[in-house]
Amino acid sequence: MSSTTGGQLAEHAAMLGDGGEVRVAGVLFDMDGTLVDSVPAVEESWRLMAEEFGVPALPATLHGQTAEAVVAAAGVRGDQHAHAIARLVEIESRPGQRLKALPGVQVFVESLPAGCWGVVTSAPRPVARARYGATGLTPPAFFVTGDDVTASKPDPEPFSKGMAELGRRGVSGVVVAVEDTVAGVRSARAAGCLTVGVTGTCTMAELAPEAHLVIRSFDQLCTMTTSPGVGLALAPS
Repeated sequence: MSSTTGGQLAEHAAMLGDGGEVRVAGVLFDMDGTLVDSVPAVEESWRLMAEEFGVPALPATLHGQTAEAVVAAAGVRGDQHAHAIARLVEIESRPGQRLKALPGVQVFVESLPAGCWGVVTSAPRPVARARYGATGLTPPAFFVTGDDVTASKPDPEPFSKGMAELGRRGVSGVVVAVEDTVAGVRSARAAGCLTVGVTGTCTMAELAPEAHLVIRSFDQLCTMTTSPGVGLALAPS
């Protein structure tokens, strides 16, 4: 991947905010709460795990973190960590889930050229595939999952790996990352992405200090394909 300075990213964000179009090389998406309306399903999985292991209900601030981080934050006894992680993954990847894409997501994803975008999620790989597959959305070029990293968001490792995957596919230039949590936005921005927050899990007030730009839904984004790469703009309000 070619390096992009913070100043260049800020210029791109300002241009978007002023109604202009920017050229980007690739796009990375978080999954839960960003592409997929799965936050209630995630929290229900947490509730079931917490009940089984006799720990308090988990706070919403854990969204965007790996199963290992969730179990550790839950206060599960150390000797039960491995069992609790495996059980959480089992609950979250159970078949028969019916999940929807969030507003505007399907149109936006289908407008992107194949090979220039991927999903960066803290969910384990089986959970990511089951949950994303339940939406019927176009598959990404790749997934970076919680199984692929040693550090959870807000560490930059997840999005750094996503950028490296794009680089292996010949994608070079500015990469946009779209995230719904503060932890995810911090991860993406620290990795060097042009970072767009989308409200829902977190509020505009929570995301705005951390992201380059915040939108309320994917209905606010539109693309103009410019092979290679993508022209990105905010839809007229």
